[in-house]
Amino acid sequence: MKDYIRKHFGSQKQCAEELGVSEKTVGNWMAKNPSGILKHARQIVETKNTTYLQLHGEVEYREHELKVLEPIRET
Repeated sequence: MKDYIRKHFGSQKQCAEELGVSEKTVGNWMAKNPSGILKHARQIVETKNTTYLQLHGEVEYREHELKVLEPIRET
């Protein structure tokens, strides 16, 4: 998801500014709750060179990464 945000927005800060959220919110999307970005899917798809399917795929992939990494961190 980090690469997706960098590709389409340039930085987390720019992403936050364009979507009207805080940088902390963008950080939370990457660290804890990737699906939160989907609230802004319409705006992202309309203003960036991407599709809903690509955005949703990034969210699903990040959610999978978090599920795989979480048990490793707990041990």
